[in-house]
Amino acid sequence: MNVVFFDVDGVLNSEKFLCDKQGEFINPKNVANLKMIVDATHAKLVMTSDWRKQVIDKDVSKAHVRELIGRLADAGMEVYGATSSGDELRSKYGDYTRACAVKDYVTANSVEGYVILDDMDMDWEAHELDSHWINTENVLVGLSEADARNAISIINQ
Repeated sequence: MNVVFFDVDGVLNSEKFLCDKQGEFINPKNVANLKMIVDATHAKLVMTSDWRKQVIDKDVSKAHVRELIGRLADAGMEVYGATSSGDELRSKYGDYTRACAVKDYVTANSVEGYVILDDMDMDWEAHELDSHWINTENVLVGLSEADARNAISIINQ
């Protein structure tokens, strides 16, 4: 199974988008770039974002969750799963980071190819995941088309 591990803020939006589009949370261009990755690699979407519990529970009482689920559905995508929370992994790893959660997911599931889309360094190198990480530019763009092409290469390597 191929997986795209993804954060939301700084990946599917940017600071500029959030300022320009008051009341919107998800940039359709970034969703299209995510779709490019999924189509080319047949990857499953696994959330690492702090939004993960609300999205997995489909808590559509929250506007940002409703928008994310809707935009993904409009593009023919859905969230397959989510990484474990810090509470679930702290006893196993001590100093929990998103990198621990990704590493745990890869180990526990039949993950073959994967990429990590995040605008922040979550100790990827310390957990030997930096070669799978794409640092999306959170201020102006988020997930760009160039990032999507790079993600496809990483998954297919």
